[in-house]
Amino acid sequence: MAPGVFVARLPELDLNVVAVAGPEGFALVDTGSYERETRGLLAGLERMLSEHGLPYRALAVVNTHGHFDHCYGNAEVLRQFPDVEIVAHEALPAYLAEWGERGRADALRYGMPADDMAAVRIVPPTVLVPHDGSLPLGVMGAEVYAPGRGHTGCDVVVHVPDADLLVAGDLLEESAPPSYGPDSYPDEWPGALERVLELPASVLVPGHGALVDRDFAERQLAYVRGRRA
Repeated sequence: MAPGVFVARLPELDLNVVAVAGPEGFALVDTGSYERETRGLLAGLERMLSEHGLPYRALAVVNTHGHFDHCYGNAEVLRQFPDVEIVAHEALPAYLAEWGERGRADALRYGMPADDMAAVRIVPPTVLVPHDGSLPLGVMGAEVYAPGRGHTGCDVVVHVPDADLLVAGDLLEESAPPSYGPDSYPDEWPGALERVLELPASVLVPGHGALVDRDFAERQLAYVRGRRA
């Protein structure tokens, strides 16, 4: 994407995982659905970082929210990097306690391998971003923002100003319309997305699908406003 920024578009669910890397190490945004998938993702990242002369050292993991495809690979990252910090919204530990096993069942309905999902160890974050707050990641000027409730009650985004890039999680989706579930906040989603779009970035990475620009994001904002109405 830019020097030090790598996007993997995983075939299962068309999920985007982003690595933001510098001379001290990398931050990984989202971790996939199960540990074997994450292991393959990290192996590919290790090769890519080596090709670009960057160290394979995880400084932080960011979970954009608590759905299985975005954070159930946390345990594998911790296995390889035991000291890594997992950064997420302050509400995510309670969310995983309430919804985690339901997420495992959802994964099976989406066709994830049963043996892999049974083996998943759901790991909560260790560093919490306050609601409506932010936290620096310490690589490429990246910051984690909690813009408000929308797709879930614990959405965060990652702004990488040095790369003119924003990782939006499932507050934005390209491969399908925005996904509403029993844990969504339709009335608050437009406001959260408005705050996301206040962050300057020309390229936006949605939770699923192709990279998008600000025009696409504005059209999706109009969509979630219409759903609220």
